[in-house]
Amino acid sequence: MQVATTSMTSDAPQPDGKAVGILARSLFRQMREQGYSPEHIIGLSSALIELVRADLCRDLGTPAE
Repeated sequence: MQVATTSMTSDAPQPDGKAVGILARSLFRQMREQGYSPEHIIGLSSALIELVRADLCRDLGTPAE
């Protein structure tokens, strides 16, 4: 599975906290319904955090470790 990595820019729409929460609950519910374990979901969460960290490092011009 390939994931597009794009930085959010000032002209990109900014989702509100409520929308992000709805998206998270929906993704979680769908993954559980499809048989993913809590460990799989934690793995996905960790991968997402790593992608965000790398993106922030790239935006700040710091090396990603």
